[in-house]
Amino acid sequence: MDKIKKKKIIVIIASIALIAWAIFLFSVDIQVLVESMGIKNMYLILFIVSALSSTSFLTSASFYATFLAYINAGFDPLTVSIVAGTGGAIGDSIFFFVSRSAGDVMSNNKLYNKMLNFVSKLPKWGVYLFTYLYASFAPIPNDILVVTLGVLKFKYIKVIPFLWIGNITLLFLIASGFHYAF
Repeated sequence: MDKIKKKKIIVIIASIALIAWAIFLFSVDIQVLVESMGIKNMYLILFIVSALSSTSFLTSASFYATFLAYINAGFDPLTVSIVAGTGGAIGDSIFFFVSRSAGDVMSNNKLYNKMLNFVSKLPKWGVYLFTYLYASFAPIPNDILVVTLGVLKFKYIKVIPFLWIGNITLLFLIASGFHYAF
């Protein structure tokens, strides 16, 4: 089996796993899950849901619904944002490492190609600033950006802090707005 086929298989398996997770999240009532697991495990549940849900367009709606349900239940917006943002950074890490070996599978994606062209023209400090700003103010999954950074072989240890803090910033802004609006 050639290299391209192996990479496509990796992407297909990852896609199937994300679709299965989306089906699970749409079929299980999160409130019932929290009640059965107990309040003490709420942060663990949120972390897991965040790590597995915030990484894809397919599951991001269920993630935001879950996230806001916890804010609505009266949990501290900053703490919930830190837990969920950390989980989101773990999810972003999955895409980052998969893209290192399977990034050329995305070569036909127009959005990916635009992001690749844009990011590759930035100076390194500009890439890190853009990563933070994108993760902080774009309420969409970081998939395309993270895949681009992985393909361009940016060092994980240098990229992840900007994604992590960006995720926390975005979630705190959403949580604060929701918390104080209602």
